[in-house]
Formats: sequence, structure tokens, C-alpha cells
Amino acid sequence: MAVAMLSACSNGASSSGGASSDGPIIIGTSVSSTGKYASSGTNVANGYALAVEQINKNGGVLGRQLELKQDDDQSDAGTVGRLYTQFLTQDRADVLLSPYGSALAGPAAQLAERYTTPMAHSLTSSPAVFADTKYSVMAGVTPGSVVLAGVPQFAKVTGYTRVTLVNNDLDAYSEICDGAQQAVTAAGSTLVSRVTYAASTSDFSSVAQKVKANNPEVVISCSAIQDNIGITRSLDQQGFRPKILASATAEDPAFTNSLGSLANKAIGYSIWAPDLKVPGSDDFATAFQAKFGHPATEQSASAYATVQAVAAAITQAGSTDHEKLNDALRSGSYQTILGTYKVNDDGVQTGYKAVLNQYQNGTYALVYPESDASVPAEFPY
Repeated sequence: MAVAMLSACSNGASSSGGASSDGPIIIGTSVSSTGKYASSGTNVANGYALAVEQINKNGGVLGRQLELKQDDDQSDAGTVGRLYTQFLTQDRADVLLSPYGSALAGPAAQLAERYTTPMAHSLTSSPAVFADTKYSVMAGVTPGSVVLAGVPQFAKVTGYTRVTLVNNDLDAYSEICDGAQQAVTAAGSTLVSRVTYAASTSDFSSVAQKVKANNPEVVISCSAIQDNIGITRSLDQQGFRPKILASATAEDPAFTNSLGSLANKAIGYSIWAPDLKVPGSDDFATAFQAKFGHPATEQSASAYATVQAVAAAITQAGSTDHEKLNDALRSGSYQTILGTYKVNDDGVQTGYKAVLNQYQNGTYALVYPESDASVPAEFPY
């Protein structure tokens, strides 16, 4: 059953979490306000904040206000562990929201298991994080293996079939390229090379040289934001321009702000965009612009939708009891601004879909699949 969000529910409830049945619902989360994930972490924090603010203005959930317990994890896994231990043992959180990204979410998920507390993940796209977990759900993204899987077929339709994949050696980014590699085969295209490099790499000139050596028509970069920026710059410095450049982080404002004209015509993916016809999406975009003074990003939308799903699950459960809420998160179907939230038995998202967008002269536009496209794609990169 789909449950509409941002409406109040006045029923009372008992809780096995930290709050009394008439007190606030405690939500614990860390955000990367500083460190290497600061750009994305800020986007996530803004999405969480707007959702909580709007829900509380509409009466809260089960007649109770949401209270966000939040601190800076400094983009550091050790700090994540310390903060989530605090949320669980001192703040006695009713429910947890994930930090940004799979690398930081893994340690938090293990603590959620230890303390049998539900955790809704906003931007954890690696299915490995959810393996053998009972209390974690992928609430704000699709699995990493599918986010760029549409690129090979999209490229083939436009006549480009020679593909190179690039990723660092962390599991989360390898999984993105694994999915893209399977899609290359399914499209009947040719994988001319796959370039894997150490996650500690900061000079991408050798990576760019390896890519250029095989002269691919399509380059799919599956890594983190700073890596993708560095790879794009290094390809340009090598004098190499593929016909299509796709990046796992092309939708991040840091990508376009850092690269300037080099970002033009880059392909990214999205599970949210203002022009996708999903209930509530327009209202979210308008409210976000009004509150923060700039357009919403997909990362902020994912965070916002995660809070929507949590609030809907609490309403469905009629309680913040950990077991009841966890069951509602794992078995329920809820409407969010990303579409219909639904997870499989492993807690991995199956309800949302990814589309491809392209940065065209200062703005992103949907270009694939054609049924969702708002403008034609522009080639070559």
C-alpha cells in the first residue's frame, strides 16, 4: 500500500527506542560537513533538514515531533563509529539515518545491527553493506550496479560501441563498473579496457594515459567526486576526448563548478530531477530553493526521500518500537519524491529507477530513456 507523506498522524504509540510515547522521535545521523565528502555531505544534511522541518510543521508523525541528533563525522569512518555509538547509547535513537556513502555507512550499519536499531540509508548504493544485515534498508538510492548500466545501450543507440570503464579499487565503485560491464555485454558492445587504480591516487595522469591508449568512444568513470574531476581534467590534458563521457558524480555541483566547460555534455545518472513526473517533486524543488537559495541536488532529494520513507514506515507501524518499525521499513511500499519505495529481502531498493541526464550549457537535462527525455542528447562530448 502506498502511503502519502508529510501529513500528520495523531495516534499514540509506545517505543522501544529512546523517546517516550509522547516525546519527540529521536533520529540519529552523522553528516560529512568537513573532509573529502563535505560537498556531498552538505547536500545530504540539507535534504534531511528540509524533510524534518516540513514534517514537523505538518504535525509530526503519530502526533510527535521529529528531533534530529546530528554531528560532523569529518568524512572519517572512525568518527562515524564514535558518533553512532553515542546516538545509540546516550541519545537512545529511535531510528538512524546513514552517513554519506557506502564507505562510511558500513561501520554505522554494523552498530545498528549490534543495537537492533533500524537504519535507513540515503546514499549507500553498495549491496555489500546490506549483506547479512537485518536492520538496514536502502531508502534513498538504487543499487550501484544499476546506476550507469543504461550508458552502454544509450551509447549504442547513438552509434558508439567501444567502451572503457574506470574505477578505483574500493568495493562501492567497483560495483558500479561491474554493473556497467555487464551492460556492455548485454548491449553487444565492446569493452576495450577497464582501468582500475588505487583509491589513494591523487595524480590521474597515468590513468588518463591508459584510457587514451585504447582509444575508446565511450568512457564511463565510476569513482568518487574528486577522482572523477581529476580523471576528466587529466583526459583533457592528454588531449583525449571520447565521444561520450559518463561519470558517476556528474550530477554533483562540485563536478560542474570545478570543471567548468569540461563538464559540458558529460553524462550522469539520476533517480530524481525536477522534471521527472513524480508526486511532490515540484514542491520539494520549490521549497528547497526557497530555504537554501540554490537548486536541489539529487543527493538532497535522496536524503529528503529517506526521511519521507522513515516517517511513512513509523506511521504504518503505529509505533517507534524497533522491531515493528524495522518490519514496516522492510515490507512496506511508500510514495516518496523518488517514486515508490520498496526493498527486497536483503533491504536493497527495487522500487526506484535511474535515468541518464546530460549537462548542457549550465543545466542538467534528462536524455535517456527516451520516454523520460526532456531534450535530445548532444554529441560528441
